[in-house]
Amino acid sequence: MRWLISLLIVAVLAVALAMAGRYDPGYVVLVYPPWRMEISFIGFVLAVVGMVVGGIVLLRLAMLTLNLPSIVREQRERRAARRRDENFVGGLRAYAEYRYQDAEQSLGQWLGDEARIGLARILAARAAQEMRAVAQRERHIQEATEHGAELAAQLFEAEARLDAKDATAALVAINRAKEMAPQHTALLRLELKARQMTGQWDEAERLLDALIRSNALEPGVAAQSRRMVYAENLKRRAEDDRGLLEYWKKIPADFKADPWVARAGARAFMQRGGHDTALDVLETALGREWNEELVALYGEVRGSSPTRQIEQAEKWLHAQPRDAQLLLTLTQLCSVQQLWGKAQSYLEASLAIAASAEGHIRMAELKSQSGQPGEACQHYQKALALCRAQ
Repeated sequence: MRWLISLLIVAVLAVALAMAGRYDPGYVVLVYPPWRMEISFIGFVLAVVGMVVGGIVLLRLAMLTLNLPSIVREQRERRAARRRDENFVGGLRAYAEYRYQDAEQSLGQWLGDEARIGLARILAARAAQEMRAVAQRERHIQEATEHGAELAAQLFEAEARLDAKDATAALVAINRAKEMAPQHTALLRLELKARQMTGQWDEAERLLDALIRSNALEPGVAAQSRRMVYAENLKRRAEDDRGLLEYWKKIPADFKADPWVARAGARAFMQRGGHDTALDVLETALGREWNEELVALYGEVRGSSPTRQIEQAEKWLHAQPRDAQLLLTLTQLCSVQQLWGKAQSYLEASLAIAASAEGHIRMAELKSQSGQPGEACQHYQKALALCRAQ
């Protein structure tokens, strides 16, 4: 449609000029002795316009000719830049499609603008890590650092070291990265893992508090990490009774009743001779959630009132009448008080519900004490068979 409108405009102008030339009485005389030339005014105007247009065209052609080398150079640079972009995108596509060898080769050799070289090398290092190519990974990390991607390089270095179970080297990379981004969330998560691997549980607890405040951990992950940190710190503080009790008081009530934390706390108090405190810990946890491991540990505690301990276990037995582990615990508690008749009856009930190696060993001990070596030998054999079956 445009070309049709342009054609009409040209046709109208041509008709207008033809009519103007026909009826215009004006003319122009050009004299250069001895020559004389007379033309119409319209013809003179058209000639001048043609000369101006022709001069402009010639001038532009001359400028284009002079600038031709730079134009060719720019076109070559644009084509080269386009090829570099295509190679970069191809490397990214290979990495996204898990073609790590292609990605490592493409991004590891890519040369372009400084801002993207560091990114390319980091991705090449990650691809090399997936292929377990350690030498290529280290080379790419070094080049990424040299091209302005130092934070990304140190983050990946820490991650790779943690995957290799080298937490000490990971902490070195983490500390370097913290100088550039001390509150980096992903960096704090990596540091938490490294502190846990190296047994630095106080630092791990501090990091965990910071990550939870910033909502940087899933609730389930945060709860599991809390359990682990509390349990490990209780084990460490078992060597200092005062520090142990103070730390236990700081633990939230929900976690005190958690089986994992309660077991660690009870064992820590038992190690310091605080058996009554250990009983309180276990009874509170079992009152909230029944756990057979805590029930088994309850039988190992030697509180100041063994009778009360047996009575408490018998109360639980009314609610859990077919719990074989609870019956074994009662057997152990009664044996400590030399209540051999009750101990044997509880043990027989436990074995009737679920045979276990521990139960047969205890029954063998009871039979030996009562002068029945034949039956004791039979129970030892049954215990051995159950151990082999497991």
